[in-house]
Amino acid sequence: MRYYKSFILFSLLALVFVACDTDDLEKDIDALKDRVASVEAQVQRLNDEMNILRVALDGNKTITNYSINGDTYTLTLSNGETLTLTQGEVGDNYPSIDISEDGYWVIAGNKTEWRAKAKDGEDATITPQFKIDENPDADGKKYWWVSYDDSTWKVLENGLAEGENNNPPLINKVEVKDGYFNVTIGGQVYQIPVVEGLECAINAEGLVDGLWTIAGGVEASFSVKVNLADGDLVRVNAPADWNAKVSEYSAGATDVTITLTPPITPSECIIVVEVTHGVNTASDQIKAKTISDSYWAEYQAGFDIKIGDVVINKYDYSNAVLLQNGEKISGDGVYFIAENASIDWTVGGSRVIVISEKKRNTPSLNVVSADPKNKYLVLGSNGNNIGIMLKDIKLKCEETNYSFNVKNEIERFTLDHCIIEMAKDKAFSYFSSGGTINNIWVESCHISVPKSSGSGAINFLNCNKGSYGNVTLYNNIFYCSTPDESLLYLLITAGDGIPVDNVNVERNTVLNLLSNHGSSSGFVKLPIKDNWTVKDNLFWYDMDCLATSGNKGQVTLMSTLPADVSFNKADFENKVFAPENTALQWSYFRKVPEGFTGNAITVSTESPFVDGTLVDTEGKYTLKPEYQGIGAIIE
Repeated sequence: MRYYKSFILFSLLALVFVACDTDDLEKDIDALKDRVASVEAQVQRLNDEMNILRVALDGNKTITNYSINGDTYTLTLSNGETLTLTQGEVGDNYPSIDISEDGYWVIAGNKTEWRAKAKDGEDATITPQFKIDENPDADGKKYWWVSYDDSTWKVLENGLAEGENNNPPLINKVEVKDGYFNVTIGGQVYQIPVVEGLECAINAEGLVDGLWTIAGGVEASFSVKVNLADGDLVRVNAPADWNAKVSEYSAGATDVTITLTPPITPSECIIVVEVTHGVNTASDQIKAKTISDSYWAEYQAGFDIKIGDVVINKYDYSNAVLLQNGEKISGDGVYFIAENASIDWTVGGSRVIVISEKKRNTPSLNVVSADPKNKYLVLGSNGNNIGIMLKDIKLKCEETNYSFNVKNEIERFTLDHCIIEMAKDKAFSYFSSGGTINNIWVESCHISVPKSSGSGAINFLNCNKGSYGNVTLYNNIFYCSTPDESLLYLLITAGDGIPVDNVNVERNTVLNLLSNHGSSSGFVKLPIKDNWTVKDNLFWYDMDCLATSGNKGQVTLMSTLPADVSFNKADFENKVFAPENTALQWSYFRKVPEGFTGNAITVSTESPFVDGTLVDTEGKYTLKPEYQGIGAIIE
């Protein structure tokens, strides 16, 4: 196994452009090894160096030019990408990074599932990125963390960032020779051609996260920045059914046009453009996908469909069926519901995935339990406990005592872009059988509830027994659907001593729903823990709703702030709006430790909505520009 400190690669690349004298390079390398840099500089340099290594491994780009400003080197690649590298003091505590014999990243001694080298003509698109942060499992010591998607981070078990790791270097030699920048790693030479002016940079409008989406069967085009000389060739590689062609070009051209006509059916591919100049070839690529209004068609084509934080496709979740109007869900499976259909859901399960056939069509899924006594669906009653995931579904709960209970353990309970019509006087969920849900995720849903018959509060998520991992309510609109009424309502509540690991309630809008006024209540009726967040939510009410007992006129976001929990106000900043004639008093917490101050929440008497746009009984509105960034925006 070979290891290297990746800052060496960075330092070598920078120094190569100063001079080609290898003796001077060796001296500079030795000097760099002995320097110590700040944490921020170490992280930046390591990630910059990983990007340089990516270029060397790809083998499809050239260095067109570079500039030097002090210790900073700016390199321009043939695809227009700019890499800025700063020579500076570095430490001796980088994680070990290697490439296995079959081409996979080996990080901190562990082989990953991510390819470092291209295979079968396809680039390896994953370049690990690193950061230094506290490791909660090591008394808060600073460790290296790695991410393979720029969002999910994992601590390196052997990645202590304090002190020295003394990993032997992987790089044996670097030199510029015969128009190439050569990096020798364990006897193998990786080359980056240095070709002034050779360019191939795709410029496609409308990219979202690097994806170019176009209408199926409709001609579309993008431009490619080039710098063509006599004899240069431009080629485009795409699947035959994408019908790709290159516009006419000649020497001196600075751009060419690539025109494509994709298939009508859902399809995605990688389009590669190459510019060949003599023996050197530079290329750039783009991922393209046809636009579709059908999840069902995309599933059949093998596309990924994201539900909450999970990706569904036919390879990992096979044997899906398309249900027509009047059919039923009576157990585990992957289901799509036909456009405008109405389906009864009669039996729960442990692996129920339900998706609308057409995007944003929200066909009806009626919770009608086959159990005439309980009238709720039991989750987690058998094996394969992936859980419940619904997307773009109208969930109607009118005939239930409450909709869901949980038995045993399920991994997740996910509602994504759903319309949820809660039953009158009934909780949406009442988890009272002692089961476990590891992840509850409710995102971009409309949740409506009619005015109750009594004076008690209605629960959305009532975790009465069992245990719960992560609970996320993000970008939802909760509202009282009865005109000129308000309702006592709890977003999340749990019984005494029920473990809930993490709660994040963010960017939701709550219309004419007020927390109960008992001595230990709040929209989140749980003792808050460190690192929980309830922030950027928007509360609007133009109807006061007072309990028949308890502390009348008091509304709280959360129930309890324990004395041993740190309160960071930034994690609980919300906006409350009400007309001037309302009389309720708002607070962060119902119960606070002795000496706690700053509990009151200021209520604004102006409206955050554009005049005439609020339809609170339907959960519809348009926010004024100055209030963008709080509350829910559901596309």
